[in-house]
Amino acid sequence: MKPKKILMLAAVYDGKGLTLREDIALPKLKDTDVLIKVKAAGICGTDLSILKGTYQIPVPRVLGHEFSGVVFEVGKKVTEFRVGDRVTSEINISCGSCYFCKTNQRTQCTAVRAIGIYEDGAFAKYVKVPQSNLHNILDIPFEEATFIEPLAAAIQTFEMAPLQESDITVVIIGAGKLGLLLLQLVKNKGRKAIIVGRSHLAIAKNLGADLTISIEKDPVKKVMDETKIGADVVIEATGTPESLDLAMSLVRSRGTINLKSTHGIRSMTDLTQIVVRELKLQGSRCGPFPPAIQLLQEGKVQVKDLISATFPLTQIQEAIDAATTSENIKIIILP
Repeated sequence: MKPKKILMLAAVYDGKGLTLREDIALPKLKDTDVLIKVKAAGICGTDLSILKGTYQIPVPRVLGHEFSGVVFEVGKKVTEFRVGDRVTSEINISCGSCYFCKTNQRTQCTAVRAIGIYEDGAFAKYVKVPQSNLHNILDIPFEEATFIEPLAAAIQTFEMAPLQESDITVVIIGAGKLGLLLLQLVKNKGRKAIIVGRSHLAIAKNLGADLTISIEKDPVKKVMDETKIGADVVIEATGTPESLDLAMSLVRSRGTINLKSTHGIRSMTDLTQIVVRELKLQGSRCGPFPPAIQLLQEGKVQVKDLISATFPLTQIQEAIDAATTSENIKIIILP
């Protein structure tokens, strides 16, 4: 007699929308895999882009890559984690054998498989990940631990383009989750930070922004009034072509523009400016988890006030609807 298949609840994306299904088989583990009982999963801008259809992925797929949980089961060769450990996971599953993996550049793996995009993710009761992707979250609350992945991505911004001088001005376009994390990192480094956004500007001010500017109130003029020549560094954290154009107008000649969000829509930005004004254009994606965990553990980055609401997995559509409104910063699913 075949063993009875164990089923779980999951929100499955079919290319058109999400469907709650109770007939999803519990993931089968390879020897080095770990099964995580999901305690909290954040809705990311990438998830929303997928649901809008601007980011194409293989379907059917369980979305969700910002998550935390408890180790429920381990494969036969798992040695670093045990049942009951409180953990989070990196999004990218790398091959371990290509040039980039061998040179410690795993996020650029030529055969990378992203959890929640090319592998089933955490909008489910359980999610399977390789042990090499896992990190202990110590005593960080599960909901706050969903910020580890985006905080690591924010840290990577400055790994790729360090803030060299001490007296520079950094403009961050976007006061959402990512923008507010970037703001705290800039202030931790002792640099001047200006936030340009549509909402959450009061929160940005409370988190240390030196100046907040509504995107609807001539941000170019206000930044030029403040800096005279433009910002030394502009970080684009919205993922929209319009904001990339704005970044080009805010940065000084020979300044740096950091692209921090995935652009699901093709940009028509005039690249001549980059040549004539000798600008640096730097992209960055996922980043290192250990320093992100340490910053949260030590309270040097605050995320509790960035959690707008939580929803059970059974209300996944209501959660998605809430995540698309500008009033909310971070919506979390509690499976």
